[in-house]
Amino acid sequence: MTRAQGSVLVLFGLLLVLLWLVPEVPLLGFAAVLLATALRAGADPLAARTGLPGWAAVLIVAALVAGALMLAAWAAAAPLAEQARQLAESLPKSLEALRGQMAGTVWGDWLLRQAEPGRLLGGGGVEGAATAAARAAGSTLGGLGNLALVVLVALYLAAQPAGYLSGLRSLFDPRLDGRVQATLAEAGETLRGWLLGQAFGMLVVGLLTWLGLWALGVPLAGLLATIIGLLNFIPILGPLIGGIPAVLLALTEGPVLALWVAGLIFAVQVVEGNFLTPMVQAETADLPPALLLLVQVLTGALFGLLGVALAAPLSAVGLVLARRAYVEGWLGREPP
Repeated sequence: MTRAQGSVLVLFGLLLVLLWLVPEVPLLGFAAVLLATALRAGADPLAARTGLPGWAAVLIVAALVAGALMLAAWAAAAPLAEQARQLAESLPKSLEALRGQMAGTVWGDWLLRQAEPGRLLGGGGVEGAATAAARAAGSTLGGLGNLALVVLVALYLAAQPAGYLSGLRSLFDPRLDGRVQATLAEAGETLRGWLLGQAFGMLVVGLLTWLGLWALGVPLAGLLATIIGLLNFIPILGPLIGGIPAVLLALTEGPVLALWVAGLIFAVQVVEGNFLTPMVQAETADLPPALLLLVQVLTGALFGLLGVALAAPLSAVGLVLARRAYVEGWLGREPP
């Protein structure tokens, strides 16, 4: 084994140790890299056209994005809040209707027994509910802290990426400088392509779902479409999870409408996943669906919800690293 190969193995081993001891830290770091990539995607054209330094362009883009999000939240707060209130009132009715349809069947009775509050709370009754509420509050506060950390680290990375990339390259054997630089550049382009495809997909999925739900006469179409569109950031699993409230709400109107809603969500996903997003991502981050689903299951089992959310961009970068470092660098093969 050469020194160059040894340097790669040492860094890979350190990464595995980090994932074993503090798995959340590398994942949050990758989330910051993902956000920094998105900021640079907007800042680079701005800097090229205006002559601004990179850090100034990043701050302007970040301010514009934050302002746009605040404006959108202000404009949509009232109608979405009202629809959220109606959804909170309607979902229990939908669940009760579903319970009534399931009761009396063997599989339905078994599922209802598994969903009893005592089982879901671990048999702790009121104390179990209080413990669950405390854990949920702690998770929410921890999530807000993690979000602030990701945003802050992303701003630092996006403002001066060259210094951090240079430091990362210095950890490898000097003979690998050219290969490492090319690999990092390709990984960055891959992340940009993936982000562009997902942003386009989220917008299209939300719009098509809203139009379909509105045409079907489903109540709260705007809120339900927003949920599905946002969760489309997580390929495959996200829209399926986001579609559950829509199907449950449609059950209050009848099982036929629920089937139409499920068919609509499936059809939109087929169009988005097989035609629209691959067309935008082209060859930069076109992930095989079977591989992506397996990675989502694996990262979800190992790292929880954060692992599922980052499974797709992790897979995209992982494919680049596997081809460059293992197939080409270690095995000496030509990439397929």
